[in-house]
Amino acid sequence: MAKNEGLEDAMSNIEERERSVGNSPPGDESRVAIGKVDHYFDKAGVAAIVLTGTLRAGDTIEIVNGTDTLRQRVESMQIDRRDVSEAGQGDSVGIKVDRKVARNSEVYRL
Repeated sequence: MAKNEGLEDAMSNIEERERSVGNSPPGDESRVAIGKVDHYFDKAGVAAIVLTGTLRAGDTIEIVNGTDTLRQRVESMQIDRRDVSEAGQGDSVGIKVDRKVARNSEVYRL
C-alpha cells in the first residue's frame, strides 16, 4: 500500500464519522440535531421539545417538518414551568415559538 493511500483511507473514515455525528441533513453540516417536538400548545404558542442534545437560551434553532422550516432564536425556555438557561439530553423544554409547529418535527441547533 502506498503512503498516500493510507492517508486517503484515514481521511475518508474521518469524513464519514463527521457526517454521522449530530445527524445533520446532507449538505448542511452546520446543524446539529437536538430533539423533536412532542407537543404544540396553541393558546400559549409554545412547543414542548424532548431533547437529545444540549440547548441554551440564546441559541438559534430550526424546527423542520418536511419542507416547512421555522428558524428562530431561543429567547427563553422552561422545564416544569421554571425558567432555565440550559437543558440537555432527556429534558422536555417549553419554548415560545413564532408560529405553530407539527408534532415530531426535528429540532436542530445552528
